[in-house]
Amino acid sequence: MVLSLLKSMVTSSRSAATAEAEHSQKGQGAPRVFDFHGGIHPPEHKALSNRAPLVAAPLPREVVLPLSQHIGAPAQPLVEIGQRVKTGELIARAQGMISAPVHASITGVVTAIEPRQIPHVSGLEDLCIVIEREGEIDEWARLEAWRDWRQQEAQDLIQRLQDAGVVGQGGAGFPSAVKARVRERHAIDTLILNAAECEPYITADDLTMRTHPEALIEGLEILASLIGPECILIGIEDNKPEAVIALEQAIRARRADKRLPPLDSRLEVVVVPTKYPSGGEKQLIKLLTDREVPSRGLPADVGVVVHNPGTVRAVQRAVCFGEPMISRVVTLTGEALQHPHNVEARLGTSIADLLRLAAPAPTGIARLVMGGPMMGFTLESDALPIIKTTNCLLASSPESLPAPAVEQPCIRCGMCEQACPAELLPQQLYWFSKAREFDKAELYNLADCIECGACSYVCPSQIPLVQYYRFAKGEIRSAQHEARKSERARHRFEFKQARMAREEAEKEAKRQQRAQAAQKSAAARADASAAADTTSASASTAAAAAQPAPATDIKAFKTARAAANIALKKAEKALKAAQDGGESSESDIAKLEANVTAAKAKLASAESALKAASEASESAAPAAAGASTASSSTTGTAAPAADLKALKTARAAANIAVKKTEKALKTAQDSGEGDISALETSVAEAKARLAKAEADLKAASEASESAAPAAASTSATGAAAPAADLKALKTARAAANIAVKKAEKALKTAQDSGEGDIPALEASVTEAKTRLAKAEGDLKAATDAAGAAQGADKGPVASAAAGSAQTTDTGAAGSTVNAAAPAAAAPSADIKALKTARAAANIAVKKAEKALARASESGEGDIEDLQTLLATAQENLRAAEVRLNSAQAGSTEAPPAAKAAGELIPEAPKPAAGSVGRGSMASNVTLSQAEIEASRAENLAKRHKQVSIAVKAAEAAHRKAEAALSEADDENRQRLATKVDRTRRNLEHARESLAEVQALVDAQ
Repeated sequence: MVLSLLKSMVTSSRSAATAEAEHSQKGQGAPRVFDFHGGIHPPEHKALSNRAPLVAAPLPREVVLPLSQHIGAPAQPLVEIGQRVKTGELIARAQGMISAPVHASITGVVTAIEPRQIPHVSGLEDLCIVIEREGEIDEWARLEAWRDWRQQEAQDLIQRLQDAGVVGQGGAGFPSAVKARVRERHAIDTLILNAAECEPYITADDLTMRTHPEALIEGLEILASLIGPECILIGIEDNKPEAVIALEQAIRARRADKRLPPLDSRLEVVVVPTKYPSGGEKQLIKLLTDREVPSRGLPADVGVVVHNPGTVRAVQRAVCFGEPMISRVVTLTGEALQHPHNVEARLGTSIADLLRLAAPAPTGIARLVMGGPMMGFTLESDALPIIKTTNCLLASSPESLPAPAVEQPCIRCGMCEQACPAELLPQQLYWFSKAREFDKAELYNLADCIECGACSYVCPSQIPLVQYYRFAKGEIRSAQHEARKSERARHRFEFKQARMAREEAEKEAKRQQRAQAAQKSAAARADASAAADTTSASASTAAAAAQPAPATDIKAFKTARAAANIALKKAEKALKAAQDGGESSESDIAKLEANVTAAKAKLASAESALKAASEASESAAPAAAGASTASSSTTGTAAPAADLKALKTARAAANIAVKKTEKALKTAQDSGEGDISALETSVAEAKARLAKAEADLKAASEASESAAPAAASTSATGAAAPAADLKALKTARAAANIAVKKAEKALKTAQDSGEGDIPALEASVTEAKTRLAKAEGDLKAATDAAGAAQGADKGPVASAAAGSAQTTDTGAAGSTVNAAAPAAAAPSADIKALKTARAAANIAVKKAEKALARASESGEGDIEDLQTLLATAQENLRAAEVRLNSAQAGSTEAPPAAKAAGELIPEAPKPAAGSVGRGSMASNVTLSQAEIEASRAENLAKRHKQVSIAVKAAEAAHRKAEAALSEADDENRQRLATKVDRTRRNLEHARESLAEVQALVDAQ
């Protein structure tokens, strides 16, 4: 109780002195000063250290530089152990926007990069760079000095603050370059220099203002040029008269200097009454401008920016002299020091070395505090470095800072509320924090607490209120972090569910589309089978005589060969086990050797039988193909697809055999074991069989392709060409197109790598293009013939349909057969199928766009193939939309009478000259030449835009990969070099695609 009365007396006396000072200032015409709620007047103890001048501390033998000396992301090391660095050299770069680089504070050698304990309230370790000084030299690596900084661009000045690592020296170490950009988001009219320095014992800002007033004025001008305020206010307490005089003299000298341009902003020194915590950011803004920063808000929200004198001087040194932030002013004070004073020390200097400069008392230091007695924190050791936010080292005696008293129950006196400068309710916040009711504490604006300690100072129950508030804030931050993690997990889960649902819908659409296509195909095959029954009997008899050996025989020979091979391996394994074990008798080993010999003989016999059967089958295949072609030419039908399929299967089997024998030969050559000459003979035989199979397949394919136009012309004079012929020709055209792309890709790969037979690959490309042109010509001829036959057959089909309908109606009721159905308008099932096809094409376009964007961003994947895939998908979508629109238009125009069962359906309009049919689902779906040209132009414009975006993305990915490679260590260099090569190829492909598309656009 006595302590509280003494504190009240101190507060009352200080209040009277404050009122008298305000009255005298108003009488002298000084700028108006406002007031804020609460505040206290603790003993100042500033006279301990402000009587001695500011001196430079000696260079330390070793510095420890933490990479987290600021708020935000820690810096990333750029040096290695054993590397020599100069003073001011960059040793760790900033990561992200809210971060700051770290520079070497002495000239020496990097001896360690390791976690060490740092001066923080948590007492935890952090990654630090340790530098040992090299001799007595202090070799600098300065940035470019800008004495004429007014000629520099604002962006260059901001970048200089970032490069120099300038952060706030009076608070949490917020990067000054970020604060200099505040004008981009807020309208700023006031720049404040916070020179109040209200905390007891600390005099670092006081000595800085006395010693370097001109540097502070120039630093304020630099910041004002970036922020653009209307006025600059220097807020300083009335207990620093020497600093006030020094600043006013510097301002008068600046205004009198005619060599410099006049000040753009109004610059004033405003003396405020001494009261704690007038140096708080929000409290000083209230004192000088009478503006209140909103809850959870920033000074920029009310048009104000606040800087510390140490920060302003660092800005001036960085811009005018090119000096990074490697030192700061530190107050060495406390009753346990015999010579307290202020020093300018290099960052990373040991606290123990600095305390020795102030001559600690023989009785020792009872308590070491970094910062002031109100907001500082106790250090457990003096073997810690100073950092950018270290403003004071307070070495106290047991009498000056006694141990905390025992906490007593709250008596609800309300003194904490009267002292709170943030106008909160500390008592309620204490109850909520103690009861862990953090949601209620948030409602009472716990986040606005500045942790100044005024409430704890006046509490008669000695309750450490600030500790309770810090605990509650930490728990709230942890809960918010967990909530954000949970929200991200929920979003990921929802996205996954949506993706799975979308993929399931796509699969269902594809299944329905395949089912409908299967139904139509079955119906078409049934019609074609009924029409071809009478003509296929003789052809099937002739083809049966020319059938090759059944596949089951060859399969049986292969099975026998495989069984013999397995038996041989088992026999060899048993023999090797007996020989290695050494327990078997000579008779047993001889018996096992005989088994191996017998197994080899059986395998050789099986292989001979299989070889003979395969050669007989291969020799019979061309004859069968010729007989099939002859029979089909006499009967007017196309060659059976089964022959071509058998030849393709034989070619594939021969190709696999070649690969297997080549692999076996390579394994034998690498290991030096096995019969290499026999394996080389096997490779040659396998290649000969592959060449023969390819020749047979080529001859059969050419015979089939040459027979297609004749079949088309025959069907044009007789019956309509079956849909199977057109489908086969389309398949042949698609296969030829794929062969061209594969050949071109193989040629490009060989040209890029410089390996392979390039002339042979160029010949392959030419041959593939020739086959593609032939296939397209055959398909066009067959399509034209089918269209002509359709127009000629309308009359007979209609009359036949009428007769069939009459016969069926008079003969058997309930079994209506409408023969004119193939000439009817597309039913609702066709329209539904077209809608499904359109939806599937749209999904394919989205998938292709997503894949291209992902590949462009990551720099991985074949961008050229993805661009081709996207263009194809867009073309398919356009065609599907046109088919659907045409089918819907034909459905709405059909007369109602045509929908009745058994009635004649009107003849579909004949395509106009110059129109081109598109699709096979409805014969009346056509595209005019104008529509085709418009579609091509639209797709070309889309492709040009997509390729341009892909080029930019590929360039960004390549630059990113090169940057990562330049900074990579030896462990990751090979992997990143591969990535750089891949991104370079993707960039080249993207640029080539852009040039091709641009050429098409120019030609159009």
